[in-house]
Amino acid sequence: MTNIVKFPKIEKQRKLLPRQRVFYIGFRYVGPFLCQDVQNIYLKRNGLKEGLRTWSLITYGKYDENDYKEYSIELESCEENDLPDLLNEFDVGNQINFDELRKMGWNGQVDYTAKIIKLFKKNIPTSSMASISILSEEE
Repeated sequence: MTNIVKFPKIEKQRKLLPRQRVFYIGFRYVGPFLCQDVQNIYLKRNGLKEGLRTWSLITYGKYDENDYKEYSIELESCEENDLPDLLNEFDVGNQINFDELRKMGWNGQVDYTAKIIKLFKKNIPTSSMASISILSEEE
């Protein structure tokens, strides 16, 4: 006689967060007209606090002109669902999409919607005389 041993099914683990916490987003121009400077923008994933994750926009720079060291400077911080609005506020929202944010560990809700426009009308007769009459009605 043989004994049949049933093993439990292996459940797929959901994708874990990447180890990296700071991600390069893009750049923006800062300063008065004709005297602008390029500022590199980074996105930092902060830890969970009471079930809410916060995100920060940071840049690296010197506090003083005489400093030899560059420090990380936090420009703004927000909760997870407000991140797309924060990126648009700093003019870097068009440099990243939702799929890239998901790969960085973002689990927020997408609240953006768009109006759907129908390009073709249904039930249009296919005869040539009917299409001519439809064109004359539109003119």
